[in-house]
Amino acid sequence: MKNKFKSTVLFILLSISQHFAFSQTLQLGTLSSLAAYTGKGAITGTGSTGGVQGDVGTNDGIISGFDTSYTGTKHNNSSFTLQVREDLLKIFIHLSDVFVTYPGTYSSALGGGDTLTPGVYRSSTIGSVTGSLILDGGGDTNAVFILKFEGAFTVVDYSTIILSGGTRACNVYWIADGAILVGTGSTIKGTLFAHQGAIDVGASCDIEGRLLSTEGAITFGGGTNAIASSGTSSIAIKCLANCVPNSAVDVLKTISNFVLFTNYGAVTNSATSGVIGDIGTNYGAISGFLTSPIYGSVDSNNSVTSQAKIDLDSAYLKLIDLAVTDSTHGAAYGLGDTITPGVYYNSAAGAGSVTGTLTLDGQSSTSSIFVFRFSGALSVAEKTKVILINGAQHCNIFWISEGATSMASFVFMKGSVIAHGGSCTIGANSNVEGRMLSTNGAIGFTTSVIYIETLCFTSPPPLPIMLLSFTAEIDENHVQLDWSTASELNNDYFNVEHSIDGISFTSVRKILGAGNSSNTLHYTTNHYTPFKGKLYYRLKQTDYDGKISYSAKVSVEFKDNSIVDIYPNPFSSEATFYTSIALHNARLMIYNSQQLVKQIDSISDQTFTFNRENLSSGLYWIKLVQENKVIAIRKLVITD
Repeated sequence: MKNKFKSTVLFILLSISQHFAFSQTLQLGTLSSLAAYTGKGAITGTGSTGGVQGDVGTNDGIISGFDTSYTGTKHNNSSFTLQVREDLLKIFIHLSDVFVTYPGTYSSALGGGDTLTPGVYRSSTIGSVTGSLILDGGGDTNAVFILKFEGAFTVVDYSTIILSGGTRACNVYWIADGAILVGTGSTIKGTLFAHQGAIDVGASCDIEGRLLSTEGAITFGGGTNAIASSGTSSIAIKCLANCVPNSAVDVLKTISNFVLFTNYGAVTNSATSGVIGDIGTNYGAISGFLTSPIYGSVDSNNSVTSQAKIDLDSAYLKLIDLAVTDSTHGAAYGLGDTITPGVYYNSAAGAGSVTGTLTLDGQSSTSSIFVFRFSGALSVAEKTKVILINGAQHCNIFWISEGATSMASFVFMKGSVIAHGGSCTIGANSNVEGRMLSTNGAIGFTTSVIYIETLCFTSPPPLPIMLLSFTAEIDENHVQLDWSTASELNNDYFNVEHSIDGISFTSVRKILGAGNSSNTLHYTTNHYTPFKGKLYYRLKQTDYDGKISYSAKVSVEFKDNSIVDIYPNPFSSEATFYTSIALHNARLMIYNSQQLVKQIDSISDQTFTFNRENLSSGLYWIKLVQENKVIAIRKLVITD
């Protein structure tokens, strides 16, 4: 008898490659129905007192404390919560990209009856509200209040946020680079957004807004009432186009798809980050992205990275061959400077630096070029911000160091950073609109976002295909994948991709598309895999002109009834395996997402110890084989 488990999603493909820039107001996508969501962490409700109106969700955690009176939907570790995590990344990038009108010019200790006028406020330290704070829209229902704190945000007990003059809660955001704590009896208006931090709401609070965290637990105190804010946001955002570079710097070729890449070295990430673009290394390991939403592919040591290495070396040579237009500027930039287009290189200046605020003025041309070369290493100081005005675009901006490039925390960088012969790293809570590349050195990333497009939720260009359905279904020992299209435009082929973690995808099979069609078409393929547990699938669609689109993910889960326990798991140095049967000359095989990385032979008895040795941190799968039969497949997580 066949066992069948089905995962189905109905949607239209979201094109990754937009064709031009356009503006819209902030949209929430799949977060529209949610009152609370975290990418990783538990959500605890109000218990039998108070209540939450709206759905709640976590992509990795436990949901508890919602009694029988709760009428919303609880979403936990599903294809939906994965999509929400990616939509949350979009929202965070959009809010980070909104121009700051009050950059550190106000006290981060708010309240005491103060009144704020509309604007985008940013504090270089932790923030707080004590007593009452009035957000006065001045009679404008489209008034926007975004308050950003480079640290935690605390609302003291019995404090109150008051909206007046037409201000609506859907236009108010409180964004902390850290945890958010709301004290007992407080009244909050607007969305609380913690980037890498927990949100803890005390007892007997009233909240009109959402609680959102990229990673951290969310707790509602007893007697608290929370309702997701309604209405359409008026926050204007920029939808980045598929940036078209000036022909003089149109040199990246396949590297243009990558946001993190090195010819030789590891690509590492710490904690939860967000990536829109591909990640790759031609020789080294990629690790630490397990909890991070990634819009793009992850490639290592394959034909894709081999070509990318060639293209990066070529791009470097072409960029340093550009005629220098300014050889007198020192190697230090920033501190309020405004720079006009040109190729800047002072060979005698040595190592370079960027500090404070640096404005790049395109002088009303989207083709303006900014190339900054340094005869030594490049360092970018903490809280440095590069601002683009008057047509300046990230695809026409290059920072080239002869040696390592090191960017500190809370940096807002624009353009492609190329470290020639050295590492390229950035600190926590940073924002890169562009790329981090190295010809020979490690790439280090942590708790930050990097992107070459901002992925708005809607887009005027025609979509390459209209996908009616995409399903994944277990059929005995394989997964059957079916999809249907209502129409196709310029569709060259599909790649069916799979993943064991929902992040790093590899191709299962290439299926030719129909080119152009207005008829309903059906496609099917099978995937035979030895892995047990949850598997994720998506479609990668490629146009004749090379543009790429991705579908949403679907998942299935193979059950494994064999009894093998691993403790501890996750672990940092060693773990003990316990089996329900005695082993004799068994073999343990360890796989990452792409290949076999380690094998241990001649295992006997019912208990044995596994040492990490030289394996990097990340997600692995183990296969235990005895007498040429697979007796167990398990997930293994190694941490630092």
